[in-house]
Amino acid sequence: MDAVTQFLLSAPLWLQIPLVMGVAVPVATVAAVALVRIVDTVSLAAERAWRASVGDH
Repeated sequence: MDAVTQFLLSAPLWLQIPLVMGVAVPVATVAAVALVRIVDTVSLAAERAWRASVGDH
C-alpha cells in the first residue's frame, strides 16, 4: 500500500486524477446502490409495520 501511495504522490497531476477517479467513481457507485437498497428495504419494512398497526384505510 505504501508503494502505491508513494507512486500516486510522486506522479504528475494529469496522471493522478484519472487513476483516483477510476477507483473512486466505481466504489462510490457500488456504495450508493447499496445505500439505496438499504433505505428501500427499511422504508418498505416500516411501511408494512405501520399499515399492520394502523390499518390500511
